[in-house]
Amino acid sequence: MNVSIYIETSFKGPSTRRAAGAWIVECITSDGIPNTRGGLIYADRTTENDLALRLIEKAFSILNKMCCVVVFTECGHVLRTMQNHWLAQWRKNGWINAKGKLIRNAEQWNRCADLFEHHMTEWTDRWHTYRLEMQRRIRVELELEHTADYEEIVVKEWNTPKRRKEREDYV
Repeated sequence: MNVSIYIETSFKGPSTRRAAGAWIVECITSDGIPNTRGGLIYADRTTENDLALRLIEKAFSILNKMCCVVVFTECGHVLRTMQNHWLAQWRKNGWINAKGKLIRNAEQWNRCADLFEHHMTEWTDRWHTYRLEMQRRIRVELELEHTADYEEIVVKEWNTPKRRKEREDYV
């Protein structure tokens, strides 16, 4: 099964701040209709890498059989890690990097590595048709009051007739 996972965060860089991010998992059914699931995660204080890994973990956790997965993300650290195959080396070295230091977010990377094992993955920062809508939803989420750090929000309207029409127009 071919799956696309889309990850967007509200900011770039290593600083810690209030942020939100979105994830979408899209499978194209046998009749060519995209079927999506997705959501948002709000965090009071997080980094881009931490938030991106949480989003990726959430997206991969819903896959229940082996898939060929293309992951779209602009998180540079995640892209470099996956494209340069650092993850396998970190795991082999007990989550120690080439400089001899414990990597940041080692627990999250370990959980993600467990999830990735069951899939063929490709990682890219190419533009995708969900990007603008995801960024808009993230901006709206940041304007709302939240009661908990790392609050998860389910988004049901990613897969709508309007969205399917937009995708058909793009393809």
